[in-house]
Amino acid sequence: MSEKAGLISIEQWQQFEKALLFYSHAQDWDKVAKVNTKLVEVLTKAGKPSSPSQLAARQSLAATHKQVLQQLILAKEQLGQEMNQFKQQQDGLSAYQLTSVSGGAYD
Repeated sequence: MSEKAGLISIEQWQQFEKALLFYSHAQDWDKVAKVNTKLVEVLTKAGKPSSPSQLAARQSLAATHKQVLQQLILAKEQLGQEMNQFKQQQDGLSAYQLTSVSGGAYD
């Protein structure tokens, strides 16, 4: 299956797919972004798929890309929730410290 269409082989599309999965599972979003940038560049140069196998490889890659994007969105939402929770805890701690300091003056 080393069919070439333009300059990109089926195996190269699969390598992009594997890289996206590997880095997303590791939650290495910087590497996911780098792979994505290179993928966009290669897709732009490659043009339309020239065979059914090229089309199938790209459809598989597109499905993986969508999955990785959803995983990134979930990770971002979770981080936002954790940051909000941390901020609320910090606000509560600050209020407690303020009341304990001011309350100590009246003892």
